[in-house]
Amino acid sequence: MKILTPIFFFLLVCSIQQIKAQQEKSEISSKIESNFIEGQLTLKATASNQTTAYRELNYLFVSIKKSKSGNLSNNKQSGKFTLKPDETKTLSQMSVNIQKNDALKVFLFIKEEETDKPVSKDSLEINANMFKDKITNINENEIFELKGITIDQTKTKAGKDFYDLFYLEYSKLPQKISSVITIDETPTMGRGSQISIGLEDRTLYSFIANPSEDYLSEQATLSVKIILDYNRKKSLIRNEFRY
Repeated sequence: MKILTPIFFFLLVCSIQQIKAQQEKSEISSKIESNFIEGQLTLKATASNQTTAYRELNYLFVSIKKSKSGNLSNNKQSGKFTLKPDETKTLSQMSVNIQKNDALKVFLFIKEEETDKPVSKDSLEINANMFKDKITNINENEIFELKGITIDQTKTKAGKDFYDLFYLEYSKLPQKISSVITIDETPTMGRGSQISIGLEDRTLYSFIANPSEDYLSEQATLSVKIILDYNRKKSLIRNEFRY
């Protein structure tokens, strides 16, 4: 990992200090904590219960990054949690590789589990003027329905090429799925690597990486098909048990 020059580090620290954070005053408070070390921005979502009542809640923690070349990458984490009276809890943590000309928006939303009513939110921005209006003006209702999120965790050129081909194929779909898709790459024996397609903490498909564009294109098409088939079967099961 490259060590940042003192000037770049100073500029980024200044940018973080000037982040526009919005937080609603509520009996439940939310906070995004950030820590920047050697090109990695670590983000931590926390929540505090300032009441004497036990609370059951949902959270959504989302980062949207735009590189200087214009590529968008997203990370979305969500789940249910509880807070005891006067308790503060860390909900989630994520790391974002950020360079000098990258833009970043991070959102943390908390809702009541029973009523789905928003109770608290926080946000963080770096170089937000690089985003289009629809991302700049995003609200909690839109972001809770955010679909089509893919996470690139590839490491080699073949892995990056596959991700680009996969994203191109996936972006053609008229309707994106609501679950986060993760493209991961792990080393194998020798100099090879294995690419895995994950959904909802489950690996749906994996294959050995190959630099051939035709091969990667075939794998991208097959991966999208497998994801759609899995999502269709999951929807059928959900409908079967709906009363």
